[in-house]
Amino acid sequence: MSLHWFPDAGEGSEDLLQILKRLLATPPGFIKDLPGTEELAEISKVAATIPAEHEILLLGIGGSSLGALALVDAICPDQAHRLTVLDNIDPDTLSRTLATLDLESTTVLVISKSGGTAETTSQLLWIIDALEKKGLNTSQHIVAITDPQKGPLRKLAQDQGWRSLPVPPGVGGRFSVLTAVGLLPAMLTGIDAHSLLAGARKVLADLESATKSHGLIRWLTGWRDSHDPCSTVVHFAYRDRLVTLGDWFAQLWAESLGKRLDLAGNVVFRGSTPLVARGVTDQHSLVQLFVEGPDDKQFLILDANLPNTVDPISPKTAMLDEDFGYLAGKSIEELRIAERDGTIAALQSAGRSVSMVHFDAIDESHLGGWILLMEVATVLAAAHLDVDPYDQPGVEGGKAVAFARMGKPGWDSRGSAVESGSRQLDEAPAIEVD
Repeated sequence: MSLHWFPDAGEGSEDLLQILKRLLATPPGFIKDLPGTEELAEISKVAATIPAEHEILLLGIGGSSLGALALVDAICPDQAHRLTVLDNIDPDTLSRTLATLDLESTTVLVISKSGGTAETTSQLLWIIDALEKKGLNTSQHIVAITDPQKGPLRKLAQDQGWRSLPVPPGVGGRFSVLTAVGLLPAMLTGIDAHSLLAGARKVLADLESATKSHGLIRWLTGWRDSHDPCSTVVHFAYRDRLVTLGDWFAQLWAESLGKRLDLAGNVVFRGSTPLVARGVTDQHSLVQLFVEGPDDKQFLILDANLPNTVDPISPKTAMLDEDFGYLAGKSIEELRIAERDGTIAALQSAGRSVSMVHFDAIDESHLGGWILLMEVATVLAAAHLDVDPYDQPGVEGGKAVAFARMGKPGWDSRGSAVESGSRQLDEAPAIEVD
């Protein structure tokens, strides 16, 4: 993996380097609990119980699904058909998905670290009903990935005799892709989990010997110093395989950094907004804003080497109109690169902060390394903002209201407290549509 930092990234800062060194000296769970030989063997053992002809239905939301999706879309998109992810509770989507599945040849992965995520729980109960209506034994069709000891999903898995894998207690959901949460779905779609972890450990070793000139330190220094408050980060992937990786990054960055309180309990409303863009498509939608709109963004351009499998445009076809002549003998890959470089040049000419990451290949080693690198980057950014990267109290208010409205015991007062501070939405006249 090569990291090209343009001149405006500047020199890295000593204080961020020292934060990195302190982090590695007392590593958080997502580093400390990277699976070793025994953990990988346990995941492989469960994977081996799932028939090769089975489709995989993954029930999970946020950190329980985004990492697996990103890995499959990037590394083995040809196997994506085997994995169906339900990360929402729109009944229309649920019913249409069920209509396409042969439940007799489907294995359900239900993933929730707490074991009580309302959306995932409702999906699980719904799919249990569907399996039982078909006369199918849930123990032969459901695998649970959850806390190793506590939570309702752990208890249910034990009571029902389901196969199960643990989420390490010290690893938060959005940091869990390199645990069973992401590794089991990865294995089932043909991804080499050993290489994923080897890539992560290689990057970790590189960080342990980092200096101020390290690309990550330079990039974070540019992010920290380019704007006040800290800028929006645009994850701009110029390979379709890497777009879903932006969705994973967006949750990691937004949920870790967006906080009302700092570590001392002061009200600060800090954070940095992630924005996912796709090249070249969004050159025709977002780039106008990026170049001529507010200068409050930092751009992270991602690209990768892939075989060019599309033939050049023939001169005969290009002459169907004289305006097309410049494309004669040119490949679409040449145009893609020219479009990418043109966007970078336009952004830089407008004084925007741009960095570029180029993967030598889209494979397990590179993706494992990039995931670990972005997780570390997020924790370093949180240290600069003086916020806790591992909690998400802003999400809890919405959960409290939902639980109270659904009648979950013990949540009435908390739900009422949140709703009492909300504003009444004015009811506007209906819009008539002929």
